[in-house]
Amino acid sequence: MDIDCKSRELKEGRTPFCLATIVKAEGSAPRHVGAKMIVTRGESFGTVGGGAVEHAATSDARELLRLRRSETRRYDLTPEGGIQPCGGAVEIFFECVSPLLPVVFFGAGHIAEKLVPMLPELGYEVTLVDERAERLDLPAFSCAAERIGKLPAEVLPAIEFGDELSILCLTHAHIHDEEIVGYCLNKPYRYLGLISSRRKWALFCEGYRSRGATAEQLSRVSTPVGLDIGAESPLEIAVAIAAELIQLKAKPKDFAAGVGRFKK
Repeated sequence: MDIDCKSRELKEGRTPFCLATIVKAEGSAPRHVGAKMIVTRGESFGTVGGGAVEHAATSDARELLRLRRSETRRYDLTPEGGIQPCGGAVEIFFECVSPLLPVVFFGAGHIAEKLVPMLPELGYEVTLVDERAERLDLPAFSCAAERIGKLPAEVLPAIEFGDELSILCLTHAHIHDEEIVGYCLNKPYRYLGLISSRRKWALFCEGYRSRGATAEQLSRVSTPVGLDIGAESPLEIAVAIAAELIQLKAKPKDFAAGVGRFKK
């Protein structure tokens, strides 16, 4: 199967991949301009030269795929470069091809009005959940891929949890927020954000611990949701949440360390 056919197959299957293309070759390079390789999370197809340079390119492709970022990288193939002593150099353009990341957004409130329209531009496919039909019908939510007029308890069992799923919990009732987070604690997900005060989160944690939740599970919840930029208005809070999602993608180590966020 050639590269173009494999690319179409992966797109049709909604499988994220990175297309690596040699865009510049100097001196004694293992392959010429135009050589391509497709890299998924577990496999690769095609070749950009084999050996150490291909190993390095494959590793870089998977890093960029995780970050969902496209960029050009240069590989020095002289003895001084430390990769393989071919005597030349190549530049490879890595194009990250990823379907939109799924996000289930609970709560069609004022913050959601500002945040939901941003999410498709940030690479997210939004499923918006709120039992209030009059809220779901607002023009701001027309960009959502799906709008579900049900209570969280009716929707949670149907969610397909996985390592790419994000959940945003910004409902109009604390009882809904507590139920949603509690249901998600032992499930796989990429991101779980909860709008909360310190007191509210402390009360939630008491209940979760009494039902067997672990410290590791609780530590994964991003609350108060969003980066600490002093946000107050619905628009400002929406920007802070969007910034945290960007940080998760672009600087995952900072996100994991809580850089820019309140201490829990």
